[in-house]
Amino acid sequence: MPWYAIRTVYQFGVKADGKNVFEERIVSLQASDWDEAHAKAKAESRAYENDADVTAHPQRDGYEQDGESLIDGYEIWSELFESSLSLEDFFADRYSKHEYHPE
Repeated sequence: MPWYAIRTVYQFGVKADGKNVFEERIVSLQASDWDEAHAKAKAESRAYENDADVTAHPQRDGYEQDGESLIDGYEIWSELFESSLSLEDFFADRYSKHEYHPE
């Protein structure tokens, strides 16, 4: 069964100076197809939201891994950012603004 890496962006908190803190987090998930991978990612994200008291952006992106087996739900990437933008505006600026669309 294939492995997928799924990225979710979270609003992690607000600093004393009013800037928002965002987390880009990628987890590995084993699933039979993309639909199952995204369903598992949504459930994992909800659990992380509750545990860490954060807010997830609704769009998740991912890719199918091409190698050895991984650990289901294992966090393979996390990075924090700060900005005075809202979660929606931060996501649009970081991920949608420079999105590649082939001709």
